[in-house]
Amino acid sequence: MVPNPHDALFKAVLGQLEHARGVLHAIVPAQAAEALDWSTLARCPGSFVDPALSERHTDLLFAARWRDGSESFVYLLFEHQSSLGDGLMARRLLRYQDRIWDRWAAEHPGAKTLPAILSVVMYHGVLAWSEPRSFEALLDLPSGLQPTLEPYLVRFSYILHDLSEISDEELHDRVTMTALARLVELCFKHARTDPDFLRTLGEWIDVIRDIAAAPSGLAALALVMSYILNVNEQVKRDELQALLEGAIGPEAKEIIVTAGQQIHEEGRQQGIEQGIQQGIQQGIQQGIQQGIQKVLLGLLRARFGDEVTGQVEQRIATARAEQLEAWSLRVHAAASLDELFAG
Repeated sequence: MVPNPHDALFKAVLGQLEHARGVLHAIVPAQAAEALDWSTLARCPGSFVDPALSERHTDLLFAARWRDGSESFVYLLFEHQSSLGDGLMARRLLRYQDRIWDRWAAEHPGAKTLPAILSVVMYHGVLAWSEPRSFEALLDLPSGLQPTLEPYLVRFSYILHDLSEISDEELHDRVTMTALARLVELCFKHARTDPDFLRTLGEWIDVIRDIAAAPSGLAALALVMSYILNVNEQVKRDELQALLEGAIGPEAKEIIVTAGQQIHEEGRQQGIEQGIQQGIQQGIQQGIQQGIQKVLLGLLRARFGDEVTGQVEQRIATARAEQLEAWSLRVHAAASLDELFAG
């Protein structure tokens, strides 16, 4: 299985404006959706998620103008783990929003106001979402004081897009969303956990046909089929191909072959990235160790002069990191090299 297949599909599809526009329009409150000029929607570069949480969260930032011309952002955070977090999503979103404002302020020096940010959390876990959806719910205040203190506290809520709360029928009929976006959300909702997902997919043949008929539709279907094969071991490749052949004809075979190639390539790329990261980490560790060796040798030469022979240099060069650390701590107190190296 390729790590983070949810991340890849989320960015590949919802990172495209034609698909993101309909999804966001359906998610944000209706009055806000009417007030936004969706023709101005633009994707902003970068991610604002903490690196330590990148295995759990994926994000996309979009800019759009209100119909009066002022600027706003819609920040879409995808929680792609099946288990719930620690209950502090609102705090993380506050941190991510502040990073967005920091970047915006750097690009707009002298601005006296900030653009509004609508934060959306997309969730497709099995367990019902139970985290507080407002920041003020995280604050521990004495009973009865909240009304008095509210004007002085940070207050905001995020929009929760919980796919489990949307029926398949409602999702199927959201014609404001592209066919591909609807199929992707169906896959996020069911593909990972439904042992009979082929039956569910069979009820969406009309949507699959619409995707296949669109420009680059076969490539898009290959991306979705790759995701399904990645996350659901119950779905067999030949059965998935047979279902697609019944829907769109012999082109299905090419889709499944392409999906298999994508899985192989994603796995290979993941291996390369892991190898690079391991190499970087090893290089950093080696660099630190070499630096400690040089400092220690300098201290020894300053204290013991010619007693620091080639044999001593070799001993330091081949020592483990914990040995170097111990010797560095003893170098000023040791009366001799023998005492330094003792033990």
